[in-house]
Amino acid sequence: MPFRTTSPDEVKPDTLLTAKEAQHRLGIGPTTLNKFVRLAWLTPARFSKRLVRYRASEVGALIEKFSKNGGAA
Repeated sequence: MPFRTTSPDEVKPDTLLTAKEAQHRLGIGPTTLNKFVRLAWLTPARFSKRLVRYRASEVGALIEKFSKNGGAA
């Protein structure tokens, strides 16, 4: 059975965003970002207490969801 080779375009790790970058993309503030985490709309990647990142794919999916529904509610 031959091995399947993958191109660099097929295998891309998810980009991680800082809290400020996620807030900027979503157009929200830090309190609302924390609310989204509490509501389980975003899952933070925690490397330590102070080093927290958010997956760009989740932020993008949330933006898509909001654009379809007309907002967060």
